[in-house]
Amino acid sequence: MFFNEEIMTLHSDAPDATTIITKLAHQLEAKDLVTEKFLSHVLAREGKYPTGLAASSIGVAIPHTDSIYVKKSQIAFASLAKPIIFKNMVDLEQNVAVSLVFMIAMSSPHEQTALLSNLMNMFQDQKTLQQLNQSDTKKQVIDILNTNKII
Repeated sequence: MFFNEEIMTLHSDAPDATTIITKLAHQLEAKDLVTEKFLSHVLAREGKYPTGLAASSIGVAIPHTDSIYVKKSQIAFASLAKPIIFKNMVDLEQNVAVSLVFMIAMSSPHEQTALLSNLMNMFQDQKTLQQLNQSDTKKQVIDILNTNKII
């Protein structure tokens, strides 16, 4: 299972992308799932290869870095109280108002490829994204992710 309720933040009040990325990375590090270099490499990668995606009316972001900075596979999840700006992964000149963040920490590169494919399929379902965005409990989030075969 790639999701842990202790590494989820619902309706977070982060002012910007760096803040939410830092918060999620610290949660992963506190559980000894990533190395101390994970955060700096996620931020550096986000600067070069942004991960914002305008998935219909709800923007998502999937910050991540190389598997060498990951001890055990996990995804940190955050829904945001108000959307924050990430750069668009397709067009670096465009901004995306992101409401859902999936920080991917996979210890094996092949896991990341399969997971990204499953996430992209889920991102195409507007109803599912709305449900995730409106979830008030971590159990609701886990149930939605289970239904969509993300876990």
